[in-house]
Amino acid sequence: MDESIKNVGDYNVLNTIRVGHKEIVLGENPKAEKGERFLCCYVEQAAIWNVYQDGMVSDDFAEIAKLFGERVTQAADEIMKENEHIKSQIGDDGEIKKDRCEPLSEQGDLEGKVIVIRGDVLRPEFRHASRQLLLCTGGNGAQPMARGRTCFCSYLYNGRQTSFYRSDVLGVIRPDALPEWAKAGLEKAMATWKGNEQPEKAKPSVKDRLKEAGSAKPDAPKASSPRKEAPSL
Repeated sequence: MDESIKNVGDYNVLNTIRVGHKEIVLGENPKAEKGERFLCCYVEQAAIWNVYQDGMVSDDFAEIAKLFGERVTQAADEIMKENEHIKSQIGDDGEIKKDRCEPLSEQGDLEGKVIVIRGDVLRPEFRHASRQLLLCTGGNGAQPMARGRTCFCSYLYNGRQTSFYRSDVLGVIRPDALPEWAKAGLEKAMATWKGNEQPEKAKPSVKDRLKEAGSAKPDAPKASSPRKEAPSL
């Protein structure tokens, strides 16, 4: 969770930990209604704000502390299973260090190269090659003497697109240090990237769009269903 965030609604954060893909929070509100003094919930970062989910409250601190611990354990089990699954697919998934990279300089152009993300910018459970090796596909931070910071990338392991700052990059992987599984991932990532670079198809004219809109049939009305307002923290 963002270190600047000290509250969850009216609850003061007593403890918080992020394990894998989940962040768990323990909070207290001395002025809460009876039975709601202590809170345990998940926090999900969405754009510029946080979303709080599965909140449980009680006046019994030990009860909420136990739930907090159980949720931390569950999150740890989930990420352990995920990491084991990745390792079963690709073999060795240890952290990549600087000795397997070509030095990075301000003059270096990163676009189209396989970059390695520094281990110290990743959480401990994600310090593996499958989370570090990415194809840099562009961004202001990828250019030589870049004024911007952002580098757009694709993971070689699963092709998922993301972005990092240039300062997060440890270096460019040496060709002889690229794992076999990553070579196959690189081919797919390059094909996707090059495919996205193809010129866009010509857009239909206004006349064609009006003609298409005039021939379209209106959608049938959908039956409405009752809504229930979600409780807020």
